[in-house]
Amino acid sequence: MKRVGLALSGGGALGAAHIGVLEVLEGAGIRPSCVAGSSAGAAVGVVYCAGMPLERIKEIALDMRWSKLGKVVRPRTGFFDGSRMEEYLIELIGDRTFEELEIPLAVAAADILRDELVILRKGRLAPAIRASCAVPGVFTAVEYEGRLLVDGGLINNLPVSAVREMGAEYVIAVDLSFSTALERKRPSTLMEMWFLSLATLMSNTHRERVLADVVIHPDVAEFNWMDLSDIPLLIERGRQAAEEMLPRILQDLREEGGSGS
Repeated sequence: MKRVGLALSGGGALGAAHIGVLEVLEGAGIRPSCVAGSSAGAAVGVVYCAGMPLERIKEIALDMRWSKLGKVVRPRTGFFDGSRMEEYLIELIGDRTFEELEIPLAVAAADILRDELVILRKGRLAPAIRASCAVPGVFTAVEYEGRLLVDGGLINNLPVSAVREMGAEYVIAVDLSFSTALERKRPSTLMEMWFLSLATLMSNTHRERVLADVVIHPDVAEFNWMDLSDIPLLIERGRQAAEEMLPRILQDLREEGGSGS
C-alpha cells in the first residue's frame, strides 16, 4: 500500500485547525506513515506521532494558555523564554526521542546564523519542538547541537519535501497561510502586530505546497495568530476544509492502491 505522508504548516494559534483535519482523516481510516511539521505544525505533530488520542489533543488545545509555553524575560533574543514549552511537552508525552515515536516525525527549524533550513529527525524531542516554535523576537532562540535555531517557518513553513524524504508516496499538506489580498483582522497590540508581520513574511515560505499531492487549506484568514480563544472555531475550520478535500483524497488513494501505513 502507498505510504501516506502529512505536512503540517506553522501558524501560531491557527495550528488548532490541524486537529480538525486529523479528526476527519482518522475518521476516514487514513493514518499517516510519517509526518513533518513546522512551528505549530510540529507541536501538533509531535503529540499525534507520540500516540496521543485526538480527543486528548483537543482537550489540551482547548485549555492552552501562552503561560504554559513561555515566561517573560528581559529581552535578549526574545521576550519569552521558551524553556517552559519543553517542560510542558515532557509533562505531556515524557522526555522522549524522535526514535521512540509511534509515527516517524521530522521537524523544521531555521539556523538564524547560517540562514539554513534544519530538518530535525533524531535526538530529544522537547528542544527540537521548542526550536521549531521559537518565533523570532518573541521566543528566545534555542542553542541546539552547535546551532542557534528559531521558527522553521522563517525558511520553510510547509515542509513537504521532508515528508517525501521520509518515504511518503502520497503527501497531504495542510496549509494555514492566507492570501495577502484578503483583509485580515486589525491588530490591537504590539505582539499581534509582530505576529501579523511575520505571517506576511512567512506567506512566501509555503513554496513546497506544489510538491504535495493534495493541499488542505483551512479558511483561517479572519483569525489572529495570538488569540487562543478561537481554538474551537479553528478546529472546526480544519474539519470543514478536510471534509471538502476528502472525496478527492479517497479517490486518489483508491487509484494508488490503498491508504495508511
